[in-house]
Amino acid sequence: MLTPAIKFSYWFGQLAEGLKNSVFSIFLLFYFNQVLGVSGTLCGLALMIATSIDAVTDPLMGSISDHWQSTRGRRHPFMFASALPLALSVYFLFNPMVTGETALFFWLLVFTVLTRLSMTLYHVPHLALGAELTQDFDERTSIAAFRMVFGASGWLLVAGLGFGYFFAASDAYPNGQLNPAAYPPFAAVIALGIFVSIVVTSYGTRSLIPHLPKAAPGPLRGVRDVFIETREAFSNQSFRYLVASFILISVPVGMSIALSLYLNTFYWQLSPGQVPLVLLAQFLSTLIGYALAPILGRFLDKKRTLIAGVLVWALATATPYLLSFAGIFPDLGSQGVLLLLITFAVIAGMGIAQLVVAINSMMADIADEHELTTGKRNEGIFFGAFAFMNKAATGIGSGFGGAVLDLIDWPTGEHIKTAADVSSDTLLSLAMIGGPTVALAFIPFYGFIRHYNLDRQRLGQIQMEIKALRSKPAPVG
Repeated sequence: MLTPAIKFSYWFGQLAEGLKNSVFSIFLLFYFNQVLGVSGTLCGLALMIATSIDAVTDPLMGSISDHWQSTRGRRHPFMFASALPLALSVYFLFNPMVTGETALFFWLLVFTVLTRLSMTLYHVPHLALGAELTQDFDERTSIAAFRMVFGASGWLLVAGLGFGYFFAASDAYPNGQLNPAAYPPFAAVIALGIFVSIVVTSYGTRSLIPHLPKAAPGPLRGVRDVFIETREAFSNQSFRYLVASFILISVPVGMSIALSLYLNTFYWQLSPGQVPLVLLAQFLSTLIGYALAPILGRFLDKKRTLIAGVLVWALATATPYLLSFAGIFPDLGSQGVLLLLITFAVIAGMGIAQLVVAINSMMADIADEHELTTGKRNEGIFFGAFAFMNKAATGIGSGFGGAVLDLIDWPTGEHIKTAADVSSDTLLSLAMIGGPTVALAFIPFYGFIRHYNLDRQRLGQIQMEIKALRSKPAPVG
């Protein structure tokens, strides 16, 4: 049933999220704050409001798709319906038709909310579909890993097209990412890629619909039912600790990514041609990390792989700044800085890839454990929660990043072009926060994830018990 064409179609759908997440993480805060002049606090407020809405809509979408009854299955109707709204929302987000800080704040808020709602309509069913493709412990890791390869490809496309073409240096804008006219056509290309990705994955996996689990007969769930199902999900100890762990690390990671363009441009003083090399190095290494994850998963427990990946990311994130503070890093703006930053970016990308793959695979395992406990297949609820956690990395992380910029009095405006236009104290504060401070998130992360105890042996027992229960004849009368 799972032919190479179907697997490719499913994996290709992750490109949409990769494109959306990368433009949010790399450019959204920078565009509205540094280019358009909206205060960092207002930008952060808009992004965090939008993320708070996800806390309701993601589990709701998960429950709706779990219980949806149609000839097109539980997941596909929503995936098809999301393609155009998501593409249009992303385009208009980077093409504001208003001026002035207040108007731009509301534009950012409205279209960020619309983008996130449209992504929820697609991404939650798409994630849940992945959990239904196989029950094999290792194949789940493989499915998650190669899906994320396409997600990372979205980041590569955004960075490559953005810095390599749309934000190329010009006489008027030596740092092309400061050019406001470059953003609308850039967003149009990204929006088109999102649309194509969703259509391909929805159409290419439609043959699976007759073979996928069906919703039990009954009325469509309301908000109260979703609340009950979400509460049941959080009664699962494995799920609670995984959620807490991922939020504790995803927010600092998102904050680090949101500040990366500021740090590379102003603190490390990279040229417009050097900035994308660092970003592309990390994204490319993430691709390699995703591809290696299934191999590592055969030798290491998922939890250990997850912990090791986060530790590697934390060390690789903090080390360049610590070396710089100690005065044993090459001169800022030099070729040596570029080479070392690329090296650490590669290491960080390899680490974060293990985090993403392990979390996706572990979530499918938890859905099995939940079925044994409650008798319900609620992949949508679990992956709805995961989708919210994932978007928290860009929403809450970028929101905190915006607040930090105002806290350290970061200057904005057309006159801010190089590091010489920013005080040394402000640059040092930004580096302290963007490097060592975010890396310290490993400590609370580890404090929670060590309590997760769903391993290969336990999952095997669970699936055997589920199979036995399913084989029992239904009671008569």
